[in-house]
Amino acid sequence: MELSSPMTGAIVALVATVVAVPALTWLREQYRVRRRETVEDALKALLELGDRVGARTPDLLAGRLHLSRRATLRLIQTMSERGLVRVAGEGIQLTPMGKALALHVLRAHRLWECYLSDDAAVPLKDIHRLAEKAEHKLSPGDVRRLEVRMGYPSHDPHGDPIPREDEAGVKRPGTPLTAWPVGQPARIVHIEDEPESVFAQILAEGLTPGTLLTVIERSAKGIRLQAEGNEVWLAAVLAAHIHVVPSSDDEAIPTAPLTLAEVPEGHQVQVVGLSSEVRGLLRRRLLDLGFTRGAIVEPVLHSAFGRGDPTAYRVRGTLIALRRDQARHIFVTPLNTPSEEEQRHEHTHPDPHENARARHAHP
Repeated sequence: MELSSPMTGAIVALVATVVAVPALTWLREQYRVRRRETVEDALKALLELGDRVGARTPDLLAGRLHLSRRATLRLIQTMSERGLVRVAGEGIQLTPMGKALALHVLRAHRLWECYLSDDAAVPLKDIHRLAEKAEHKLSPGDVRRLEVRMGYPSHDPHGDPIPREDEAGVKRPGTPLTAWPVGQPARIVHIEDEPESVFAQILAEGLTPGTLLTVIERSAKGIRLQAEGNEVWLAAVLAAHIHVVPSSDDEAIPTAPLTLAEVPEGHQVQVVGLSSEVRGLLRRRLLDLGFTRGAIVEPVLHSAFGRGDPTAYRVRGTLIALRRDQARHIFVTPLNTPSEEEQRHEHTHPDPHENARARHAHP
C-alpha cells in the first residue's frame, strides 16, 4: 500500500517530535546542571580568595573561572538574585547561604582528592581534574561519610587544609617558597594545583607535600634548592606556587637516601623515614608492619620469580614480603656490620673468653 504524501508528512513529523522531545529535555537538563556547577565553582573560588581587600573582584573571578567579563557579570547577577552573594561596588561578598554552599563544595573537592590519592591510588597529577567533576555530585551526607571513612584528614594531598563542616572559611598554610630564607630547612605543606601545567612541572621535579628542602640560592629569575638529596632549580613562577613551613630535626632524612629496594640480601639497615610520595593506606600499612623510624630491617629471601620480586624482609622478628615498588619508598641507612673477612676470622679464631663463658654457663 502506497501512502499519500500528506500522510507520509504527518508520520515523519510525528517521528521527529517523538525523537526531538527527549533530546530537548536532555539538553535542557544538561544546561541546568552546567549552570548549577558554574555557580558552585564561582562560590568555591570566592571562598578560596578569602576576605583580602581587592581579592573578590569580577575580573579576578573571571580569571579563576576562565570566563569573559560579560559572562562573569551575568553570573554574579544570578548569584545575587538567589541570595548567595552581595555586591558592593567592585567587591563581591558571600552571604551566609552562599558561604555554606561554597564550604560544602570545597570540602567535597578536597575530601574526594584524599580518597583518590589514598584509597584509589590515582596519580597526584590527575586527582584535581577528577575531583572537579565529583564535587558537584556529592550530597552533604556523602561528604560526611567520606570524611569519616578517610579518618577526618586535616589536609588534602596538595597540602590544602580541609575545613570542618562548621568552619567559616579556610586559611592557606605556610610561607611562599619565594619568601623563604636561604639556608633554613623547610618542609613543603602546600602546592597550588592550578594551573595544571605549572603543577605538573613542579611534580616532575620530584617536589610533593612533605618534601624536605633547603633554599641554596635565590635570584629574580628563580630559586636553587636542595630537596632530599637532589639539587633543583625552579623558576620564580613555579616557586610561588609552593608553600613551606620550618622542618624539625627529627624530620631530617639523609642527603643521599638509600632505599630498602637497593639493599642486598643479608645486609642489615635502619629505617630513617618514608618517602613523601607514599600516602594513605600504603603508608599506614608500612607503618603497621613495623617499618617505622629506627627499625632494623634485613632482606633475607628474594623470590625465584619475577626477577627477585617480591623480597622477604626481617623486621621486628617477623618476615614481611614487599614488592620493589613498595620497598623503594622506605629510606634506610646501613648499619656497621662485620665484613666477610672479619666474619671468617671470628669463625676460625673464636674468642677464648667466649668459650670460657659458654663452659661456665653449661658445665
